[in-house]
Amino acid sequence: MIFAPSTAGTGTQHEHFGVRARVLMAGALGAALAIVTVYAYYNDPWRPLAHTLGVWAVLASAVGFRRAPAPAIGASIASLAAAVVTYYVGLKVGHDIRWGGSGSVMWIDWDDIRLWLLLAVPAGVVFGLLGFFAPRSDWKGAGATAVVLGLLLGDAYRRFANWGGIDVAVAVDVLAAIAVFVIASRANRRPVMTLALTVATAFLGFVVISAPDFIEQGLIQGF
Repeated sequence: MIFAPSTAGTGTQHEHFGVRARVLMAGALGAALAIVTVYAYYNDPWRPLAHTLGVWAVLASAVGFRRAPAPAIGASIASLAAAVVTYYVGLKVGHDIRWGGSGSVMWIDWDDIRLWLLLAVPAGVVFGLLGFFAPRSDWKGAGATAVVLGLLLGDAYRRFANWGGIDVAVAVDVLAAIAVFVIASRANRRPVMTLALTVATAFLGFVVISAPDFIEQGLIQGF
């Protein structure tokens, strides 16, 4: 009698390896986007991109697209956490490259890093679930997509209203919203419902996307 070796453990190991690989990839994408925003911060006319939050909403939800809830949440948190550390360290590196030898000194703000890392956890949970639900062919898919669209449009309006016009950040938010709508709607097949719900979520998106401004102002001036 010939006994075939069990492959159950191997399958589980492969599955775990795949989840870890996707989390690492999400972290790498977050770091890459942070590097882009650091470059934008020190180079006009791209600097407004360093102050927009819509692209982070897209990234954190996109890494959870078509994933199970737990891997989607893990990937989303990893992307945001990696982005936070890379962004703040990158600001220091960029400063030292640009003004090296001038006597100008910039320190890494570890307090801000800790704060945003803490915020990355609940934000990652939310965006991971949005990425999970967005491609579903029911009202949940339309609703999740509408939330991401509302955040993008809310961010675009925030930037447009506060800085008085259309700049590269507003343009990127709008283009990202179009891309999210097209990709997600092809998956969930709810374009009309998505647009209808977006009307409601746009105002909520503006309120949510403005919260970090309030937090940052409170840190500087005191609550």
